[in-house]
Amino acid sequence: MNAELPRASELKHETASEPRQRAWRVVIAYALMCAIWGTTWYGIKVSLATLPPVTGVGLRFVVAGALLFVVAALARKPLQPSRVPWKLVLVLAATFFGANYVLTYFAETHLASGLVAVLFGTLIFFTFGFAHMLAGERSTPAMWAGAILAFAGVAVISLAQGAQGALVYVFCAIGAAAVSAFGNAYAKRHSAKDPLVTLPYAMLIAGLVLFAAGNLFEQHGPEAYSLRSWLAVLYLAVLGSSVAFYLNLWLLKHVAAWIVALSALIIPVIAVFVGIVVGGESFTPRDLLGAALVIVGVWIALAREVREERYSAPAS
Repeated sequence: MNAELPRASELKHETASEPRQRAWRVVIAYALMCAIWGTTWYGIKVSLATLPPVTGVGLRFVVAGALLFVVAALARKPLQPSRVPWKLVLVLAATFFGANYVLTYFAETHLASGLVAVLFGTLIFFTFGFAHMLAGERSTPAMWAGAILAFAGVAVISLAQGAQGALVYVFCAIGAAAVSAFGNAYAKRHSAKDPLVTLPYAMLIAGLVLFAAGNLFEQHGPEAYSLRSWLAVLYLAVLGSSVAFYLNLWLLKHVAAWIVALSALIIPVIAVFVGIVVGGESFTPRDLLGAALVIVGVWIALAREVREERYSAPAS
């Protein structure tokens, strides 16, 4: 009965600290997402040593989807089919976990993992384009100048590749970026949905369809499922899919879609570093010039948006 109530100043201090705590959660989630996705490009290369691309994507998301079903059940999320937003689930299955990753895996069958990550950095331009289509946002001259510079970098990278047909795989990486950007924009539009309700179904549907297709149309035997490939698949499924995509959708609920897409500037740097240090991948000066043009072009396109966002209202 005599317990001392908190003073008004203490209550004010607690209330004022809440935005700071939310900001720190966003920063930590963002950094963790970038760190994970910066390493998955090399993980894909490892899995492709024995597993064909479509089969590898399918197996990855079957494992990831099953894991998230367990997590969602433990968290007591409403997974009854009647309560699932099926349109959102099917769009995510087709974009985020279907075409996006099939194109990425095909690109990595002929290109270094770091270069595929750099090419995937064009995702930002596609994100602005889909934001314009879906939300009426306008493009700027800086965005177009940056886009031209970035695609000049793409041309330099593609011309530097000696493998026959490498240009096809360059455009596979760019196509993956476009598909992923649409998925990002669509997910942002439905960001009120709980990721633990949508992700398990979307991943499992994409995984089962692709794994079945891979086993029907790709030639491989039991030797494809080597210990090294299984370890890579588990890393890609648990961290690269379950954790990273949950963070991605969680961030889309708290910040603007273009801020999430800005990670495409950070991830290639990590991916190139990992590819060189861990994977022993080699890069010619021409490759590095093309990568630099892509990154600088993306930054030019976004620099004004970054400055304006600092003084604008927080994203809903």
